[in-house]
Amino acid sequence: MNQGEIESLLEKARRGEAEALAQLCGHFYPKMLKYMHYRVDAASAEDLTGEVFVRVLRHISDQKGSFVAWLYRIAANAATDHARARKIRRESPMDERATETIAGGDNPADVVGRQMDIRTAIARLTDDQRELVTLKFIQGLSNSEIAEITDRKQGTIRGLQFRALAALRELLGGEEKRHE
Repeated sequence: MNQGEIESLLEKARRGEAEALAQLCGHFYPKMLKYMHYRVDAASAEDLTGEVFVRVLRHISDQKGSFVAWLYRIAANAATDHARARKIRRESPMDERATETIAGGDNPADVVGRQMDIRTAIARLTDDQRELVTLKFIQGLSNSEIAEITDRKQGTIRGLQFRALAALRELLGGEEKRHE
């Protein structure tokens, strides 16, 4: 779907046309789900992705500016709200326990273990770093798009990217030593 098609659907969705909104949601759902898989635990990713589109439905008529940036801001806010709620309840996601078990023992599925290590490393980044890594390397967005989504300057994004990659390198370097 090109930008012109998105804009056309967006205008129709703002006027309340359900089919246009359904097409927009259908197009962006896989991207939001992938984004959520790297921001929250796997068990919550689908629920939060659904919540993102409920918020879109409620506020589409008020939406202004870049739809994609607006959508990612909604997703980032949903992930942040989820993290705050979990801290209050002091929950621990199943994925983290499973990842620690896989990473800590001899598992014949080394490929799965390495994939889990990457997810674990991303999960250990700060919230800002995790969001940047997800937007830049998982979603494939440009620094200017990330700057618009996060309401930061491009120079700040570059600095955050440098620090996030350094932290990942350190985390994954430490993990590789454990597996050798």
